[in-house]
Amino acid sequence: MVEEPKIKAQQSEVPTGELPIYYVKSNYYRVIHVDGIYGGGSPTVGNIMMTVFNHKIPLPEKAVNDAQGKEIREKRVVKYGLENELEASLVMDLNTAKVLHQWLGDTIKITEASVQQFQLKQQK
Repeated sequence: MVEEPKIKAQQSEVPTGELPIYYVKSNYYRVIHVDGIYGGGSPTVGNIMMTVFNHKIPLPEKAVNDAQGKEIREKRVVKYGLENELEASLVMDLNTAKVLHQWLGDTIKITEASVQQFQLKQQK
């Protein structure tokens, strides 16, 4: 039987009563631009679901080129309006939603104050 090496935890470096938390990006981590949110309750009682999306102008569904490779614009097929590209759906329990709500409120206040300070400096 082969004995596996024992990993030494760095607990002695952590003050009593504290627990370090490390943030690690998943393989699917990315930055998502959000123009809007759609959602509400979830089929699971007590959960809230929100889908984040961004607005975009529809790309042509179809384009036709002539023999020289130049597009024949009158044959282009494009949807009229805007598209909301759904990026991700976030599902959370009620307590997590309340934490998100508080965090957003706090972050909005800080950001508004920063913008206001910046604008005052620009006026001088």
